[in-house]
Amino acid sequence: PLAASGLCSGAAPHRRRSAGAQRGGVARRLPAAGAMGSSRCGVRAIVQIFLTSMTLITAITSFVFAFVFEKFMDEMLRNYQGELQTTNLPCIRSTLDACDNANKDECYTYCCPQGYFCARSPIVGLYCQDGTTTCGNHNWCRDFADIPGSCPTVVCKTHHTVMRVTAWSFILAAIGIVLDLVDVIAICTLPDAVIFKSGVNIMSSLVKFIAFGAIVGAGTTQFLSELNEAQCFNSDGMQLVSDAGGMFLSYCAVQVISAICALLLSPLSAYYGGKLQGVPYVK
Repeated sequence: PLAASGLCSGAAPHRRRSAGAQRGGVARRLPAAGAMGSSRCGVRAIVQIFLTSMTLITAITSFVFAFVFEKFMDEMLRNYQGELQTTNLPCIRSTLDACDNANKDECYTYCCPQGYFCARSPIVGLYCQDGTTTCGNHNWCRDFADIPGSCPTVVCKTHHTVMRVTAWSFILAAIGIVLDLVDVIAICTLPDAVIFKSGVNIMSSLVKFIAFGAIVGAGTTQFLSELNEAQCFNSDGMQLVSDAGGMFLSYCAVQVISAICALLLSPLSAYYGGKLQGVPYVK
C-alpha cells in the first residue's frame, strides 16, 4: 500500500529523450541515473516502513495470544462443576447438582461423576476427590476449586481478578490494532498530518503498555506459578496449565515489543508525518 500511494516509488518518471540528449552519450546518462537513484526509498523510509509493519504485526500477534490465553484459562474450569466434558480432570471438584453440598451433608454414590469419590470437609462440606490424581497442595487446590461457590479465599479472589483483567487486556489489545490501522491509513491519506499521526502512535503505545501492566499487576505471573506448583490436575490438565503459562509470557513479550515500536515511531511521525520522502507541508 505504501508503494502504491506514491509516497516512495522505485522508478523515476519516464521522459522522451530529445535528439540532443541522444547525441550526448554517456555524459547525458549519468544525471538520469542519479535522478533515478534519488527517487528510491532511503534509510528513513525503510525505518518508517519497518517500525510501522512491526507495530501492526506484533499488535495482531498479541491479540491472538491474549485470546488463546483466555481460552486456556476458561478450559481449566470446564470440569469443576456438572458432568465431565474434557480430559483435563481436576484433583478436587464440586459435587453434582443432585448432591448439592449446600443442602446435603452425607455422601452418596450419585454425588460425584465417574472416577471420583465423595468426601466431606469441615470447611467446604461435600466435595469430589479424583481417585487416580492426588493434589500436590490440597488446600490450595480446594480454594481454587471454590466448592461453596462464594469465593471466600484469597486464591479464588486472585483467580477471578486474573480472569477479569485478562478480558480487559484482550479488549485493549484490540484497541491497539485499531489505532495501528489508523496509523497505516494516515500514511496513505494524511501524510502531512504530523500531530495526528504522532498522537495516534503515542496513544497506541500507551494502550499497549496499560494492557501489559494491568495483566501483570493483577498477579497473573505469581498465580500461574502457584497453580503449576499446586498440581491440581491430571497430566492433561497440567499440560494445559503449562501451555497457558507459555501463552501468557508470549503475550507479554509481544505486547511490550509492539508498544516500544509504536513509541519509537512517534518522533518520526511528529517530524515527517506520513512522508517517506521529503518533509510534510505544515501551516
